[in-house]
Amino acid sequence: MSADLKSLRLFVAVADHGSISEGAKRCHIALAAASKRISDLEARARLPLLVRHARGVTLTSAGHGLLLHARAVLSAMDRLGAELDDFQNGVAGVVSITANASAIAQFLPAQIGSFLRLHPVLKIDLQERASTEVVKAVVGGLADIGVIEGHTPADGLECLAYRSDELAVVVARDHPLARRKRVGVEEVLRHDHIVVREGTALHRVLLAAAIEAQVPLKVRMQVGSFDMVCRMVEQGIGIGVLPFAAILPQLQILRLRCLRLDAPWAIRRHLLCVRREQDLTAAARSVLEHLRSPDTP
Repeated sequence: MSADLKSLRLFVAVADHGSISEGAKRCHIALAAASKRISDLEARARLPLLVRHARGVTLTSAGHGLLLHARAVLSAMDRLGAELDDFQNGVAGVVSITANASAIAQFLPAQIGSFLRLHPVLKIDLQERASTEVVKAVVGGLADIGVIEGHTPADGLECLAYRSDELAVVVARDHPLARRKRVGVEEVLRHDHIVVREGTALHRVLLAAAIEAQVPLKVRMQVGSFDMVCRMVEQGIGIGVLPFAAILPQLQILRLRCLRLDAPWAIRRHLLCVRREQDLTAAARSVLEHLRSPDTP
């Protein structure tokens, strides 16, 4: 089938909002025109893409398939447009990096900063995703380079050693554990947790530890960042398990204590991943080499 980009953008908006009328509004298209575009997409696909009901629409299996490819096509076109604009403005290339939150919090800012000081005409597009989503982005061509937690399945990708970090426990100063210097897994699992959103490597490792110990993981709250975990922990809502380096800056400004975690999984490896190193652009290859270098910050 063939489809124009405007119809694909409309379809993605309809899928995201569960409504043709809301999708039409987001794309600044009249409702009748939007309905016609969706019907034309279904006619070209020769399959129903949406199930229409009183509350809006849901995707069929074919619709889910189209949505996956539509996102990839639109992302590629957006990147193409951005790169062409950059070339017009004298920028020699754009490299996209998708990384997990731990790498962005601890390693990448200093490394990207030092790289861009050496290569001021290059541009880097950095996106944060859970490690599993990083893999999908690299496989799907939405990112040149990915950074993932070491135990993340990455079939079909070339993975390279990157950095290691250590997980630790953060508690409020008046928490029962606050006077401790180290704590074991079983004791950690007795307390309520503030966790970074479900699906992240941190959430998965905590869940795996709870399953192994045959106890439920007590999730009191899910938040979107390491900083927010620390702020909720300071309020006594629960404890957090975070990379040690991400906790340290918060100890200077919040009423917190940091405990070493006695667990075999407290030391973690992070990996760089690409589709094929030999297929990278010269700009992306130079970024990859900079990230791999042990001499960079």
